[in-house]
Amino acid sequence: MRSSRVPQALTCGLAVLLVAACTGDPEPPEPGPEEEPSPVPTVFDGEAPPGIEGEVLRYLHGDTADVHEILADPLGVRISPVGDALLISSGSEDRHLLHDAATGETLWEGEARFGGFDTDRDGERVLLMAEADGTPFVLDARGERLWEPAEKGDAYLDGLAVRRPGGWSSQEPHGAFSLLDPGGDELWSYEFEAPPGPEAEEGSEDAEGTEDTEPAGDASEESGEGAGEEPDLGVPVAARDGLVLLASGGPTLHAYSVDPDAGADSDTDTDGAAAGDELWKVDGGEADLGLPTSAPVPAPQVIGFYPLPGPEGGSAPEEDPGEGGEDTGGGGEAAAGEDGEVLLLRWAQSETPSMLSAHDPETGDLLWTLEEPGANPVVGPFEPAGVAGSLYDDTTGTLLLPQAGGEAPVVAIDLAAGEVLWGLEEDAGAISPAFAFDGLVYGDSRASTGGDRQLVLDAVTMDVVEDEMPAYVEAVTESGHAVLVQGRQRFVYGPPPEDGEESGEPSDGATGSPGAAD
Repeated sequence: MRSSRVPQALTCGLAVLLVAACTGDPEPPEPGPEEEPSPVPTVFDGEAPPGIEGEVLRYLHGDTADVHEILADPLGVRISPVGDALLISSGSEDRHLLHDAATGETLWEGEARFGGFDTDRDGERVLLMAEADGTPFVLDARGERLWEPAEKGDAYLDGLAVRRPGGWSSQEPHGAFSLLDPGGDELWSYEFEAPPGPEAEEGSEDAEGTEDTEPAGDASEESGEGAGEEPDLGVPVAARDGLVLLASGGPTLHAYSVDPDAGADSDTDTDGAAAGDELWKVDGGEADLGLPTSAPVPAPQVIGFYPLPGPEGGSAPEEDPGEGGEDTGGGGEAAAGEDGEVLLLRWAQSETPSMLSAHDPETGDLLWTLEEPGANPVVGPFEPAGVAGSLYDDTTGTLLLPQAGGEAPVVAIDLAAGEVLWGLEEDAGAISPAFAFDGLVYGDSRASTGGDRQLVLDAVTMDVVEDEMPAYVEAVTESGHAVLVQGRQRFVYGPPPEDGEESGEPSDGATGSPGAAD
């Protein structure tokens, strides 16, 4: 195309020069009226997209938008949901604003590096931040500082602080560990000892005094746990409520109590176990898991803790959970723990399909297992919980889990039954799920003919609910407040503030209430 455009441009230029040479200096043209860009709209046109209810509360751009000046950033902003709030991040610098979605109130603002999302011990979303000097801190969904390191090197993990040995690495994982609460108070300390070397196992002089001691970490098959033996410990990889999960480096995952106030009369999830007491363990060598025995048993990867919906959706079941420990093999209705949650693990091996196993977080009992469509990468045994790109809809209990191999790059799994509901196969078009909310999955579709569009899928059936969207849904909070993009404008749409919550006066031309300034 260049070869055809360049001669045309040269020809036009020569023609202009020839005309100028023949007619002398041309008269300057009459200045035309300056074309001003059309104003940013302030009224939402049409009905809200599927799943979005309420009304327009405010708009975020333009001279009449009474909002924080970060929204006028020349390089734009990025908006992400955090609980009932919206995180607004500057496109030109490390500036962030936490914006109450219902009222427009500024909950927190500052200059800091954003490191992503994590959870607290209740599973609520939190923000991982860092000062300019690299010091980390954590904010909750209301903008309160939830955690900062008590000592240099302390790391945040799902509502706990982990103090690892100096110079710790995944290659040298052993040493003294401490678990602390967000305020820096110690909950439990322990020593993760390295297993004995070959000489010690053979009873050499270096093994004196170690015959009656169970080494930490996974031992050989000849030395299973028996009466009087100390249980294995490990590296903290996930936490929830009153327990922490420790990875030993091998096929065993241990759950220990980290509740300092637990006791016989305690009403906690750890059933009276004191901090440091082992609650349960999952061993990949157990026959119920059905893992292949032709290769070494892999170390489990923690995918996460997920609340299952109750009979009406969105809440935990009230009836007593059934007996745990039964392998449904995928497809059987399995009961969750008393809090209606499941713990999901992945057992990945090179070049063979990986396996999922769901467990009751209260007891570790097996609920179901499911072979995934293809192989998935084997991660290190001490990686923190989570899979990048996974989405969970807690209304239907549907998890969208990316796949590295197989025909479907993403599969939807019913976490209550242990079934694959559907998969986004490559030949079905390029659909990138962005987020899930209230039984719906919002995704971006790239058609082969060019052009991008947003569509809405049913989380359970994959049926297309809407593919002609009146506006682009950028984010939706847990409270149902959405950011809708239409005509170069962002509208906040959702339920109006509840009684007792303040909202600003409507701006000129606004169809709802503006956000609070600064």
